[in-house]
Amino acid sequence: MLTILSFVCIVGVIFILKYVFGSSGPNPFEKDCREPLKKKVYDKKEKNKVLKQGFLASKVPDNLDAVVIGSGVGGLGLAVLLAKVGKKVLVLEQHDRAGGCCHTFTEKGFEFDVGIHYIGELLEHKPFRCMLDQMTNGQLQWEKLENPFDHVVLGPPENRRSYPIYSGSTRFCEELKKRFPGEEKVIDEYLKLVKKTGRGVWFLALLKLCPLPLAKFLIHTGLVKHLSFFFKMALRSLTDVVNELTENKDLRAVFTYIFGTYGNKPKDASFAMHSLLITHYLNGAWYPKGGSSEIAYHMIPII
Repeated sequence: MLTILSFVCIVGVIFILKYVFGSSGPNPFEKDCREPLKKKVYDKKEKNKVLKQGFLASKVPDNLDAVVIGSGVGGLGLAVLLAKVGKKVLVLEQHDRAGGCCHTFTEKGFEFDVGIHYIGELLEHKPFRCMLDQMTNGQLQWEKLENPFDHVVLGPPENRRSYPIYSGSTRFCEELKKRFPGEEKVIDEYLKLVKKTGRGVWFLALLKLCPLPLAKFLIHTGLVKHLSFFFKMALRSLTDVVNELTENKDLRAVFTYIFGTYGNKPKDASFAMHSLLITHYLNGAWYPKGGSSEIAYHMIPII
């Protein structure tokens, strides 16, 4: 088994290196595209000139290099990268505005987001922050949330318990240990599992670069579970893992509270997916200044 596993790893690495480094192309991040901050636009009519561009056949340019269907952040992000390497791109959207989950709506004078709650990994030196800065030419600004950035509130008014969620691996654990004496080892084990699982997601990216027959072989034989802890935990539910760690119901709730961010109930959620969210916010959470529509608003002009 070990010989087969080693052989598969070697073959996989060779294929991936050949695929990734065998040919070179233009790099959308070759230059620092950040520009001095422009005056922020708050007027909705002005912003809608960018976000709401109705389709006209006469507006479609000739000799397109790519057509992107859907103007969510994924579609816009891909279109921006293509545009930055000189490609002529058309983005099509069936809604009356661009942005997908970055849409906002106004009710009784207040603006509400439909999808963006908060975003992690936005420390200035982090790759994700650098990528977003380049994809918006440095015009998208972020406001860091206070610490604690979340509060888990449990129980009826007469027996209300509130557990603050702090950012930072050390403080995250320290604060929980203060509120759950006797559960120190459990809290450490939970964070250890979360981090180990989250780190394994990089193999998922490598798997997508593998030739399809090799990827299918690794998945159908179950070898992926030996190559990455992420895949080992992907089939385990959040509820099962947490229930094995502790009998404390409040601590179980605190461990699983963020399930609302991805939508599945803990009993239906993959522990691997949950781990990605927890590690994503370990360094804190940020919110786009001016609301989530700012994300699409600063990406579209580049396209």
